[in-house]
Amino acid sequence: MSMWYEKSGEDMDVVIATKVSVVRNVKGFNFSPKISTAESDSLLDMVSAVIDKNKLMNHWSVRQAKENKEEANLLTPETQIFENGMNAITQPDHKGIYYNADASLSVLIGDREHITIRSMSAGHDKCTYARAEQLASELEGKLDMAFSEKYGFLTSDVRLTGTGLKISYVVAIPATVNNNGGLAALRQRVAQYYWEIRPFAEQGELADSNIYVVTNVSTLGVAEEDVESRGEMLIGDIIKFERKLREELAKKKKPQMADLCGRSYGLLRYSGSMSRKEAVDALNWIRIYKDFDDSGDFKLSWEAINKLTQMMCWEPQQNGLKLRPDNLAAVRSRKIKEILKGDD
Repeated sequence: MSMWYEKSGEDMDVVIATKVSVVRNVKGFNFSPKISTAESDSLLDMVSAVIDKNKLMNHWSVRQAKENKEEANLLTPETQIFENGMNAITQPDHKGIYYNADASLSVLIGDREHITIRSMSAGHDKCTYARAEQLASELEGKLDMAFSEKYGFLTSDVRLTGTGLKISYVVAIPATVNNNGGLAALRQRVAQYYWEIRPFAEQGELADSNIYVVTNVSTLGVAEEDVESRGEMLIGDIIKFERKLREELAKKKKPQMADLCGRSYGLLRYSGSMSRKEAVDALNWIRIYKDFDDSGDFKLSWEAINKLTQMMCWEPQQNGLKLRPDNLAAVRSRKIKEILKGDD
């Protein structure tokens, strides 16, 4: 079966992935980091019993992470894109992971919060929120969660108190970033929704990659449905804004854009060695011009473009291979060619 990030999605020309995270804590247990080892074991047994009884997911225990870290990474790709992944797991004997067949839905037990539900989709997918909320509701019906009538769901991280809900969109907005004043205008628009936009990577090769994460700021004093509806309106605005600027850029500078797109396609297709930044920059130029090309030279699908972009995004956590930079660049180029060949 294909993993969630290998599938088609809506609005993939702009939205790389949609993520919904819901956190809950079980009443009667200390919160992290004060929870004891004995409590952690009891918590894992209690939550696991509920999930097992309902047969909602396959079960995979983090105890196996010690024996097979590569499998751990494959089974939780969502943590590779938005988190530091399995390296965040301490005391693996006292934690557990559940996941469904394509890893689009997972539950991490005993991490920063007692229960972390993550739902992931390629592109823009409204069902991402529904999946997470449905599972959260089922668990809430069978477990006594830490809840306050005044504050909502209680968490060790006060920034999550209230709904415990975080909705994030990973977006590729090269036209917005390359437009004078475009990013500033978009930041103002995002702030009006009480959301925030930040670079996907604050430092390193992808620090100026034109890939950004848009996420809600407030979890206190708002309803889950309001967070979701605001997110839908906001991502719709971002998609329209980016597409409009791409069209303007393609019309005003068509010869230059065609040339850049052709060079970028050639780099991806034939280069024997490539940095992450080179690959992402090339993909971004293709993103801008692809829908306006009338030559028929660029037949690369949005699914392939998205898959390549995601591969670049989570590469540091992907396999833990300790290769010299020149060897890694060659391996990266070979993987890109394999994906392009499969897209022919």
